[in-house]
Amino acid sequence: MNDRALQTTGKPQYTGSVIPLPEPPAGVSVIRDVEFGSHERQRYDVYLPKDISAPMPVVVFFHPGGWMRRDKRAVRTMFVLEYGYALVSIGYRLAQDACFPAQVHDVNLGLKHLIENAGTYGIDTSRIVLAGTSAGAHLAALAALAMDRADFNPVPNLELKGVVAIYGAYDFPQFLSAVQNSETDQSSAESPLGLLIGGDPQLYPDKLVTISPVTYVRRDAPPFLIMHGEQDKVLPWAQSASLAGELIKQGASVDFEIIPNAGHGDEVFRQAPISDRIVRFIDRVMAS
Repeated sequence: MNDRALQTTGKPQYTGSVIPLPEPPAGVSVIRDVEFGSHERQRYDVYLPKDISAPMPVVVFFHPGGWMRRDKRAVRTMFVLEYGYALVSIGYRLAQDACFPAQVHDVNLGLKHLIENAGTYGIDTSRIVLAGTSAGAHLAALAALAMDRADFNPVPNLELKGVVAIYGAYDFPQFLSAVQNSETDQSSAESPLGLLIGGDPQLYPDKLVTISPVTYVRRDAPPFLIMHGEQDKVLPWAQSASLAGELIKQGASVDFEIIPNAGHGDEVFRQAPISDRIVRFIDRVMAS
């Protein structure tokens, strides 16, 4: 084994923000643990708002956690249920259980299963917005953009109304070039990124390109809302700027916003006025 694969940075591992699991609004029906594979993480939860006629538009959420923590209950967009949208949170295998591309396989497999069974839940498959925060934003962007990567098992003919990507990772070569400024370990074989790709990230430059959503930006991408905190010390806002910039270069539709004084996982992303701006974007693209 290459000795470099065993090296560590000496920095502590990031253990995540302390955020309580959210409760759905009163009256929301919840269907838990719909299976789309044999692994315990290959499940999704369906949240159906009250007093809304089917078929309902849906926001499909992918959870945060650095690809190695949390699960589908860690929903960061629960507020959309108060605006007439169904919500589905899709789980995926963590990096310590399976290296990439297992995670994007799972989000695509979960999407396929949901679309095939949408009638069961009264969901309108012509009105889907993907959403994610942190690691989930990375996976949402890949599911939406990497449609020509057969080895990612993309959803055939997937038509999305939009993507909400919040404080995510999208350009890993750029990310690795700036990790010396990080307070936590972001670049060893034991870091979240190292576990995701299966070794010291510096030894696998091709993999860094492969897992980066910026690699797959295209002109006909669905509209994106990209948000990031100015004070994010885990994933710098330059990650979101890179994705937004590439989308703009290709002529795709993108709303890009840096939130002043906000850190990674900040509560402001789940409260008004930021949550209101997220809902306005969803309203706009769903109506298009």
